[in-house]
Amino acid sequence: MKADKMKETIGRYYEQIEVPADLEARLSAAIDALAAEETAAQPAIKKPGRVRLVLRLASVAACIALIVTVAVTVPYGKKESVVLADTFTNVDDAYRETEKVLLYVSQVMNKGIQKVDKTSQSVSKTNNLNKYIEIKKK
Repeated sequence: MKADKMKETIGRYYEQIEVPADLEARLSAAIDALAAEETAAQPAIKKPGRVRLVLRLASVAACIALIVTVAVTVPYGKKESVVLADTFTNVDDAYRETEKVLLYVSQVMNKGIQKVDKTSQSVSKTNNLNKYIEIKKK
């Protein structure tokens, strides 16, 4: 209902507006005049023959560079598939090597934990000192 009333109101509003009969002709003439001024103000730009030649050569060189790049980077032909293999044939050797790596990781982590412990101790000492300073200020 509201939409119908709105359309009706808008229709009545536009019926009351008077549009001059020659408005379309005047607008068309103004647009044509502006277009004529624009074309007269901008003379046809002609590129010299050398510039055109250089542009054509540059575009050909760019195309060749693109083709060469694609030819080099895109694999073609049948390639052998990569087969992943174990590095150890003996299970005991693999176990010992795994133990070595895990011990190394453990040692590195322990060093980090020790540094964190030292840091937390110094932070707690600093907090205790701050508490005493605050008590003395009161």
